Amino acid sequence: MSIFTRAFNKFGGYGDLARRFPGGPEPAGQRWERRCVEFGNTMRYDWCVTIVVAAEGLWLQARPPAQGTQAAIFVPWAEIREVKPTRLYWREAARLTCGEPAAGAITVWRPVWDVAGPLWQAAWQAPPAPPAPPAPPVAPPPA
Repeated sequence: MSIFTRAFNKFGGYGDLARRFPGGPEPAGQRWERRCVEFGNTMRYDWCVTIVVAAEGLWLQARPPAQGTQAAIFVPWAEIREVKPTRLYWREAARLTCGEPAAGAITVWRPVWDVAGPLWQAAWQAPPAPPAPPAPPVAPPPA
């Protein structure tokens, strides 16, 4: 990884997101290659990000030319706390605030969010898991 990539990751928030939401191997799901994505408020990776909308969350990995493959990011749907409409290169986009407290933001073009949005909404509307059954009482030791 080049010194420029390290600086971009630090100032743009990609590195923070990758540490908080490690991606692992690419999951199955709808895939977009060589897309533009903005991380944080300043850092745009142009035409070098692979995005996968999986059943469990959003997976991204940047592969900037001559800078090597970056660590993958996997944000579970329940970790996307806020979605705001915005623009990215004059195209409709969605800005996703990730984590509580916020670890960073990811901006993706509208066609990606059109697929991801219903999965995100379903995750937030799912009923909570039932509580675990109580532990059995502990018998007193024999006298």
